[in-house]
Amino acid sequence: MEFTGDELQLFDLFTKLSGVDALDLEKTPYGLVFLVAPQNLGRAIGKQGATLERMRRGFKQGVFVYADSSDLDEFVRNLFNNVKIENVEVREAMGERAVFLTVDDKDRGIAIGKEGARIKIAKQLLKRKFNSTISIKTRRAVI
Repeated sequence: MEFTGDELQLFDLFTKLSGVDALDLEKTPYGLVFLVAPQNLGRAIGKQGATLERMRRGFKQGVFVYADSSDLDEFVRNLFNNVKIENVEVREAMGERAVFLTVDDKDRGIAIGKEGARIKIAKQLLKRKFNSTISIKTRRAVI
């Protein structure tokens, strides 16, 4: 994978602001998405999100930081780390993978994100990294 001069500058600024090296970068309409080693995620976000907020001011746009993984299931769980995931199902058809994420009905809004940002970012990352698509299914709680 090759990066442009602009992207290399973004990596450099990320490292200066967070003290962590990013493994990958994705530009989205919602901001910049950085992938870091799982053991560096807490440091990249900072105590109570302070480092993340500093990066948002430094980059003058939205910044999202997720733990990277070469395992599809683990990567999906990292993207939706604050959502209670009931099931991650992966189906393959005609050379492409489809991921079906099952979440509780009350967590659906968190999984989709504000203006659909979270699911759209997940779709973009999964397409590039794993040649996969993702859909969210909900399971309603029985009363």
